[in-house]
Amino acid sequence: MFFFGGGGAGASQGRPGRPSKGKGRGEAEDHDEPTAPKVSNTRLYELLGVDRKASSSEIKKAYHRMAMKHHPDKGGDPETFKDIQRAFEVLSDSEQRERYDAVGEDALNEDGGSSPNGLFEQLFGKGKGKGRGRGQPRTKDNVRPIWVTLEEVYSGVTRQLPIIRKVIDDTAGSSTCSACEGKGRVIQVVRIGPMMQQIQQSCPNCQGSGSSAKLKSQREVLEVFVEKGTPDGHKIVVHGKADEAPGCEPGDVVVVVRLQDHPRFLRREADLYMQVEVSLAEALMGFRIVVPHLDGRKLLVRNTPGKVLKPKPCGLVLKGVRDGGMPIHQDPFNFGNLFLVVSIRFPDAIDLDGSGANQLQQLLGSDPDKELDDEDFEEAFAEDIEPLQSAKQSKKVPSQAYDEDDDHGSPGGVECKQQ
Repeated sequence: MFFFGGGGAGASQGRPGRPSKGKGRGEAEDHDEPTAPKVSNTRLYELLGVDRKASSSEIKKAYHRMAMKHHPDKGGDPETFKDIQRAFEVLSDSEQRERYDAVGEDALNEDGGSSPNGLFEQLFGKGKGKGRGRGQPRTKDNVRPIWVTLEEVYSGVTRQLPIIRKVIDDTAGSSTCSACEGKGRVIQVVRIGPMMQQIQQSCPNCQGSGSSAKLKSQREVLEVFVEKGTPDGHKIVVHGKADEAPGCEPGDVVVVVRLQDHPRFLRREADLYMQVEVSLAEALMGFRIVVPHLDGRKLLVRNTPGKVLKPKPCGLVLKGVRDGGMPIHQDPFNFGNLFLVVSIRFPDAIDLDGSGANQLQQLLGSDPDKELDDEDFEEAFAEDIEPLQSAKQSKKVPSQAYDEDDDHGSPGGVECKQQ
């Protein structure tokens, strides 16, 4: 209910937490202890259908499931699809998710102004890793490759990646670092020519924390979700799963996707290439090719009937099947193209009778018996000759077919005696 008048206006302009004149004691106490607004931080989780304690891999799986269900191309509502994309954008980012859990959607503005570290990050730059520019040192990232097949990338797959990392042993406790005596920094003396210079730097033994702790090895199994159409060399970051160290934030496990070679297909971005061979008759009259695809389907590919395949100068024919390639990464409802690299198989010989040969020659536009303009010619036949072998033979020194002139034309080269 809204109140108009001097009292209401004066109350709205008064200092927060201070009773206005003419108000009762009970109402003044309400102003002194205002009720905190309820934080709305569940809607994004409900959009993806996950619990607030869901892991990053569970959020990714839920996003792909909900995106396929509500995509506009599948008859879904465009606004709902945008909300689902927004929910995944926020909950997949550790900093935005932490901010959302704390103060709700009101803190999620595009410039990040609600973050208390936003100004310092803009002034001094963010640290290594998204949303981690807070001045705290981090341990080294752990880079691990994961090999996948083309079939797995086509459909998307979740792979388990076992890792062994060092974690702080909480049962052993911590002690003062002996290298820096708890100061967190050490002084190093550096000689530059005839001069000596002292440089103060973070203690490498305790990473600047001033204390040391015992570490132990711990085995964990990470679930890595490889999205549809993921390109070769794509990096998937699992936050905070590298080695731990006292006073340091754990680094990330960076999973690099590596694609295995495929026996049938060659991948170029979202396009697929496949070599096929057709007969001369199929090149002239049309072909039909069954292509076993990566998801188990069988495509029956045919060209336009009656359209002759014309090879390019390289001797190959390139034909494309629209949307027959890989799913486009992060846009899995659109696909690349499938290209057939067609080579024509010619017969070794053709055995046709007179009538069949004449019909074939007429269809192909050939007439070997046509009259020639000039009848003064020598007949020759074309045959298979190896060019390299021919070049080697031409380099041989020919033998002398005739004797030299000093033989004077006498038989056997015998000189005539003068009388």
